[in-house]
Amino acid sequence: MDRMSRCCSPFLCASMSRISWLRQHAFISTLPLANYRNGETHNRRVSMSRQKLRIHTMPDKPSQTLSVAPLEAPFGVRVGNLDLRGNINERLIENLADLLYRHRILVINNQSLDHAQYYHFGQQWGRLIRHVLNYLRVPGYPEMMAIGNTQEKDRDAATRNGAVHWHTDGSYKIEPTTVTMLYARVAPKLGGETLFNDMVAAYKALEPQQQKLAESRTAKHFFGAAKLSPGEYPVTPIKTDKQAKAVPPVVKPLVMRHPVTGHKALYGLGQSPFQVNELPQTEGDAYLGELKAHATQPQFVYRHRYALGDIVLFDCLSTMHSGTPNDFAQSTDAANARLLWRLSTEGFPTLISRRLG
Repeated sequence: MDRMSRCCSPFLCASMSRISWLRQHAFISTLPLANYRNGETHNRRVSMSRQKLRIHTMPDKPSQTLSVAPLEAPFGVRVGNLDLRGNINERLIENLADLLYRHRILVINNQSLDHAQYYHFGQQWGRLIRHVLNYLRVPGYPEMMAIGNTQEKDRDAATRNGAVHWHTDGSYKIEPTTVTMLYARVAPKLGGETLFNDMVAAYKALEPQQQKLAESRTAKHFFGAAKLSPGEYPVTPIKTDKQAKAVPPVVKPLVMRHPVTGHKALYGLGQSPFQVNELPQTEGDAYLGELKAHATQPQFVYRHRYALGDIVLFDCLSTMHSGTPNDFAQSTDAANARLLWRLSTEGFPTLISRRLG
């Protein structure tokens, strides 16, 4: 059984030549570079053991002071003293975005938002995306997904654990996903963590010759077509031809320069890449596996354990992430019960877009 047959639904696997078609017809997708540079991130433990960030939010309101502290990890920050039910304006989002792009992950604690409030917050980060897997969408909010183990759809293990593998959101799309956010509406007492890795640090850790080699190579992507690593679970499946046609195969570079910070990062090493264009199939598979194994070493990984009200934002251009396995929860009171609302965006917040021109 070939890789596409293993990963996709019967609608897509009727022909064993599907993978050959993908290799020949993948669209080329590139991300424009920008002149704006946000500067190198300094030693985070030295420069920001804990900071206060003063933000002028509204002309008739006093400035707001946020607390900013590093996560217990090599990257990422946590923001406190912020209630997103209040006034959200461009300046606040710009400050949060600068933190996110510098540190890859931004955790905002203790939020209490309804669907509309969370949706409004998500809209500030770019164009909200409707995920191809429409059966995961939240009724009334087609750009919002319900990720968890408490709903009837979650009885299906393939749905419930369909993100338990390293991946980059939107790596299979022509227009790259820039930011994803996960809002913990039900937080598990046991398990249910999400793993994140730092693709900038992973790139920097390569030898210069290895960096140049990676920069010279590209990969073809299709939803769920990548080879899984040991311990990873199959991708939540595409179920119809209509879903498949919504995400045609694309070509992406293995190294992406971030349009805001200018940092180079490894990109899209899991879930969707199925061929390195510059290598024979077997060699390309091995090369992707080696890069992925390198990038997911413990020194590059943060494990987030959710607390109720957490909103975790991550920069999809400089991270990968993976779920962890979940059993079905019989109720939202179960120790392992988890429900996350997910939003993802294309593009950038308004003030960041103006910087980029």
